[in-house]
Amino acid sequence: MSPKQKIASCVSISVIGTVVIMAIVSMVPGMSIPLRYFAVGIFCASSLSTPVCLLLIRQAEENRQLREELEQRVAELAKLAQIDGLTGLLTRNAFFDRAGAVHDRPDNWYLLIDIDHFKQLNDDHGHQAGDAVLQAVGQAIREALHDDPICGRLGGEEFAICLTNCDSLLATRQAELVRASIQALRVRAPSGRIVRATASIGLCAGDLAVPIEVSLHRADIAMYAAKTGGRNQVRLAA
Repeated sequence: MSPKQKIASCVSISVIGTVVIMAIVSMVPGMSIPLRYFAVGIFCASSLSTPVCLLLIRQAEENRQLREELEQRVAELAKLAQIDGLTGLLTRNAFFDRAGAVHDRPDNWYLLIDIDHFKQLNDDHGHQAGDAVLQAVGQAIREALHDDPICGRLGGEEFAICLTNCDSLLATRQAELVRASIQALRVRAPSGRIVRATASIGLCAGDLAVPIEVSLHRADIAMYAAKTGGRNQVRLAA
């Protein structure tokens, strides 16, 4: 019902109520109300109820708009709480929530990704360059995996991916694709210099019998094996 219809309805109810009350009073012996007074009653009821209805409906409409804005802001905040503002990937907690929800499915694989020599990159080119690299890595991960897997930034320069419905060959191929995409990055630092990045990746099959943290720990061990083995490579967990 539109605001105009609401006002018309409320005023009609007020007028009809006034007429009914006057008619009932007129039926009482000695209380007869002349017909011309009915017109006065209708005029008074409509003139008094119209501004009141306008005010009440306006307040109701403002409250409705405020409620919709509040719901929209809450939805936006909930989304922001799940998305890392720098990389556009899931936050740590959101990643564990999403990955945990599918952890009981078979054929899951986990990738743990760490940018090589990131501290040295920050020291050499500044934290703005480091942030630019993190942002570029997040975009590279999203573009490398077109099936919208569960990707998150766990913290600092460490990222994680949960692949679903994968065999070992496909998971390895996806991990190599991510590694190559990061290696191909060319990021311009604030100084004007071009910064390159590589990443070491640990790959582990999901295990339904253990919590997700155990599978990620195995991937973490494989990732450190990739680092000690020369970096810029993918290692499969034992």
